[in-house]
Amino acid sequence: MYDGRTCSTVSGMEAVDRSRRWLRVPTGDLLIAGGTAALTTADTLSGDHNDGPVAVYLLTGLLQTLPLAWRRRSPLGVLGFVLAVTIVEALFVVPAEGAGVFFGIMISVYTAAANRPLRTAIVALALPVPVFAFIRWRVTGNPFDDLRFGSALMAGFWIAGRVVWSRGCLVDQLAAQSEELRHGREAESRAAAAAERATIARDLHDVIAHSISVMVVQAEAGEALVDDRSRAVDALHAVQRTGRSALADLRLLLGVLREDADGADATAGGSLSPSPRLRDADTLLSQVRAAGVDVNLTVEGEARDLPASVDLAAYRVLQEALTNIIRHVGPTHAEATLRFGTDDLLIEVVDNGNGQQPAARTLSEEGASRGLLGMRERVSAFGGDLQAGPNGKGFRVRARIPLGAQQ
Repeated sequence: MYDGRTCSTVSGMEAVDRSRRWLRVPTGDLLIAGGTAALTTADTLSGDHNDGPVAVYLLTGLLQTLPLAWRRRSPLGVLGFVLAVTIVEALFVVPAEGAGVFFGIMISVYTAAANRPLRTAIVALALPVPVFAFIRWRVTGNPFDDLRFGSALMAGFWIAGRVVWSRGCLVDQLAAQSEELRHGREAESRAAAAAERATIARDLHDVIAHSISVMVVQAEAGEALVDDRSRAVDALHAVQRTGRSALADLRLLLGVLREDADGADATAGGSLSPSPRLRDADTLLSQVRAAGVDVNLTVEGEARDLPASVDLAAYRVLQEALTNIIRHVGPTHAEATLRFGTDDLLIEVVDNGNGQQPAARTLSEEGASRGLLGMRERVSAFGGDLQAGPNGKGFRVRARIPLGAQQ
């Protein structure tokens, strides 16, 4: 329960915190206030003060310049204080028209124009004009004497401040646009990754689920051919149970992958037909040639049967690299190479380009194209690596898939 004393203590603490925050000012503003105060003091001590009291001019000069330390926090407040000091000085003594009034008013007007909206800036521009007229009247008896010059000088400071304001607004706008573009690229990258995960999930289903289903069917057929309930029957039962369990786990995993892309079940309506392999490369090349890309395929090393998952990944890399040529280059010539090494498989596709710079197709963390991103994910799944970038006038994609652990 709070009593009045407690509440007053809290309010007092808040007031102290606000006072401390108000007293904390940027070092640059402190230097400006101190420098202008020093210049004003020197000007007062060495100048003609209309036969007025020097002590008064020293005091008013300090009051006109030292508040500039807080000019960014309250430009109109500082300007109003400087004008009030100037008016009081003019009421009791002949105003000195020294550096203090010049620095106090001009810097305050500039600060308001550079840091506040247009309406506030216009108020800052208009306030000093009658004060200028009052000072000239006290000094010369004519309120319009040099009023045009003083107003024009102040307008110059005001315009400079508005230029700074405009540049600041432009910088803020560009920063906001840059942030928006960054968020857009991140969203695009996430969408591309989710779509590629869905494709990989479908391919996993094609390769593994199909094989497990065949294994279960074969085990059931083997059981039907056994005449007695021997150990072979038990073994076949174990194969069936393991296959069904693995198939259920696989469907669960694929469901998780698909949910990232579209929230659908991975196996809903899915086909168990086999996915393409490198043996289908001739069909792929025919399709690419029909699209206008003159491509040659070279097979180096001893071609051999690969694990289904590796075979599919290699085919997808080759397919996507050629599809990127169709999408980004158009009719051109390309060389594709499959190099079967002892421990790895190398897939390389190089095109001749279309006469334009290919830098836009380079692989990067942000904004990477779906094709390159998908190829990288597929290759990385087997511990391989992917290189993609300009190659002379064209573009090269080079993927390496280790085979040692897959044999």
